[in-house]
Amino acid sequence: MKISIVIVTYNGIKWIGDCLESILDSTLIPEIIIVDNCSTDATLDFLKRNYLQNIKLIESNENLGFGRANNLGISLALKSKSDFIFLLNQDTVIGNDTIEKLLEVSIKNPEFGILSPIHSDGKGDLLDMSFLYYINRQGDSLISDSILKKEMKDVYAVEMINAAAWFLPQKTFEIVGGFDPIFFLYGEDDNFCQRVLYHNLKIGITPKTVIKHDSDNNYSFTYPIGSEKYYKKFLNRIKVKYGNVNTEDYKGINKIRFYFLKKAILSLLKLDFNNCKVNKTKYNLIDKKSITNSVLQNRETGKSYLV
Repeated sequence: MKISIVIVTYNGIKWIGDCLESILDSTLIPEIIIVDNCSTDATLDFLKRNYLQNIKLIESNENLGFGRANNLGISLALKSKSDFIFLLNQDTVIGNDTIEKLLEVSIKNPEFGILSPIHSDGKGDLLDMSFLYYINRQGDSLISDSILKKEMKDVYAVEMINAAAWFLPQKTFEIVGGFDPIFFLYGEDDNFCQRVLYHNLKIGITPKTVIKHDSDNNYSFTYPIGSEKYYKKFLNRIKVKYGNVNTEDYKGINKIRFYFLKKAILSLLKLDFNNCKVNKTKYNLIDKKSITNSVLQNRETGKSYLV
């Protein structure tokens, strides 16, 4: 079985050495593909000086965002006939048996299009906050079985897990495609999980192995109203909801657009110019055509967005 790990790096000098060392210390050594998203720190130089003999390196001359950069690595892995692809964040450290355990569970459970290990924080002392958010939100029995000391299952089905460490069989990409490029950063994993479920595959967490995730990219942050990050977060949430292939919500995209236009007009009548500007910007940001095209394309079977 050929396994490829795909890592997207962006200014990752703080983490990438530990990440790669953990992979090279594995009981199963995979092919390692790194896509650098035009880092401006020492990441590229560090990789070339220390790991060029161990990795396949793709250098992007622009920051493509998380999904599009991963698509480049996934495409290369598929061309090299990989049977499984492990998408891994640059700020993770895996156990020496992580790849072996994920492969074992995936082979035994071919109905799962995505498998993920348990995510701890960077120190390994607590669960990663993003990981905890998703398993809490879904009310999964994983936590109950662990606390009540029941026999743990090989895999627990969920509807969504963040993409810090996804182990996928090649068939997932053949059926579902790659990450949708309408997302730059955040939301692309929600969208991909929606599509996996639509195409009758499952998503699962296995307690057989734990990875460390030293993430400081907490998407639950609240940003100042009207800031660039505020609008990006708003638009991603719109795309996740209305781009969901499992619903017909995309047909109501104009309704939500005109809701914000109405709010802008009412704010203007009240001489509340700040709220007027915010709601007008939201109205202008929502693109019905791109979201509709996204839903229709993502319902098709095939290697969309991959080359």
